[in-house]
Parts: sequence; C-alpha cells; structure tokens
Amino acid sequence: MRSPSRYVLPPGAVVLCIDIGGTSTKLGVFELPDRLRPLETIPSRGPAEEFGKSLTDAVRRGQQSIREQQQSVAGVGLAVAGFLNDERDRMIYNPNLAWLEGYPLRTVLMNECNVVVALEVDSNAAALAEYHLGIGYPASRFLCLTIGTGLGVGMIVDGHPLRFAYGCMGDAGHVVVQPNGPLCACGGRGCAEVLVSAPLLAEEFRIRMNYQHPCSLRNVIEAANEGNPTGIAIIEHAAEWLGVATASLANIFYPDLVAFAGGLAEAGELLLSSIRKSFAYSASTFTKEHVTLARAALGSMATLNGAAYSILDRLDESAAPPAH
Repeated sequence: MRSPSRYVLPPGAVVLCIDIGGTSTKLGVFELPDRLRPLETIPSRGPAEEFGKSLTDAVRRGQQSIREQQQSVAGVGLAVAGFLNDERDRMIYNPNLAWLEGYPLRTVLMNECNVVVALEVDSNAAALAEYHLGIGYPASRFLCLTIGTGLGVGMIVDGHPLRFAYGCMGDAGHVVVQPNGPLCACGGRGCAEVLVSAPLLAEEFRIRMNYQHPCSLRNVIEAANEGNPTGIAIIEHAAEWLGVATASLANIFYPDLVAFAGGLAEAGELLLSSIRKSFAYSASTFTKEHVTLARAALGSMATLNGAAYSILDRLDESAAPPAH
C-alpha cells in the first residue's frame, strides 16, 4: 500500500536525484508522485576533488536535460553511503569511500550549480522510498536493508527516518554475525557487510568458477537463475548471514516489516527464502511472530528514488505554517 503523499512541487518542477554508492554514482530525475527517469551513471572514484568535478559536470548535464523538457529543478537530493556530520553537508565516515570523507559535497554542488542541495544517508533514502512508494507503508516501524557494495540499514518510525547517530540509525550493517570472521573494511571482524558485499560475492564466484575475467554480482545472479550450482550456493550462503543479521536487528528494534533492497535483492525468491529460513532459526519466538520479511518493491532503484525525499521534506518544512 502506497503512502498518501503530502508533498507538493511547483508546476513543472522536478527533483534531480543522486545516489553515490561504493562503486558507482547514479543520477536521475524524480517527478511526483512516483516517476523516476534515469539519466546517467559515473564511477565513484577518487580523489575527492576530481570526483567533485565529475559530479558537478553530471549535474549540469542533468540540469540541461531538465530544461530541454521545459521543466525546472526544485533541488538536488543527494544520497551518499556513510555517516554525515551534524550540518549534513558532507560525509565524514565510510571505509568504502574513505577518499570522500570530509569533502564538502553539498557546498560544492550548491556553489557550482546554483541549486538547492539536500544531503541524506543512502540507507535512509532507500527506506524512505520503500515507505512512500514501495511496500513500507503503513508499518509503524519499517526496517530496510539495502545490499550492494556495502550493507545499508535504514529505519522509518511513524513516517520519519530514525536518526540518533551521524544522520542515521548507526552502522547497523556492521552487526557482527560470525565470531572470528573475515576482516571487514571497517576494522572489525565477522560483520554482516563483509559477508554479503556484492564485490566480494562476485569475486568468490569468479574464483570458484576459475574465470580469468572480472565478474559482477549480476553475473552471479544470472548464473543462479540459470541453475548454476556455484551461483546458487553463493547467494544462499549470503542469505544465511543476512538472516542472522536481520534476526539480531529485529530482536533489538522490533520492526513490523523488514524489506530487502539493493542489487542482491534482484536474486528474488532464491535469496528471500534462504533469508527466511535463517531468520526463523535465529530470531526469538516473539520476534518471529510479529515481524514480516519481504523483498523491497523498488529493487536497486530504491536509493535513487529516495534521494528525492531529502528535497521534498525540505520544501515541505519550509511551506509549513509557523508554530504559534
């Protein structure tokens, strides 16, 4: 069930959306109530100043494309993986994007492109998109796990992102699920993220298949869908760890609904059925009775859609009548 929209944009106005992930950065145009038009993808690659220039150039191309459609840009919604500072104008921590830490993303885009920019944590953006456009509404407590280069976890409580550490709910994707497990980029061991990360699953598939060429997560999923035993085994194994992580988080936060988004979610029922088995084995009895698990509706586009809500919320707040 879709959330009833409270958002309004000026006639002909759209939001330019950006999703900065660990390996690539997507740009798109969002129109109310639910239309997303992908624009382009650029590499997420440092150093920060060079990436800033590439992103600025891409935003300018997006602005030109929007003008050619006789539309105007209400603002740029920018979702980035990692922790934000208190002013929410830059990302300050992400081991997968360490070269971008501290770079004033919001300020650079505002100055260079003469546009309003709002910055959001990518896990919040994905959760917001699923809440408003996907399957999250009307859950009072909605938890969304986005599995890509990393494992992002966002939670929506009564329609708003849960923020109590660095702009988000903390780095819940680094919940430890395997004692003495592999070393994670965060410096810990046995984190859920290091066990389900898309590049690591793709590399495991390449090694086990004895391929000489690089592989992607899409290759793993396509092989699994075609019945390849190695592809199936890799996805099922990742799903087992996701089930353990989900059980741990659900035992703490008690969501009504948990949804799985991101690239790995494209594996569909193969992934979800294995997650459910692992979750049922690991979670408490009360949790199993009160939590529903589901595949997110927006898939790998959840974060890009959700980036728009950082601007929509900003406009909604500025349009609200002053409190008396």
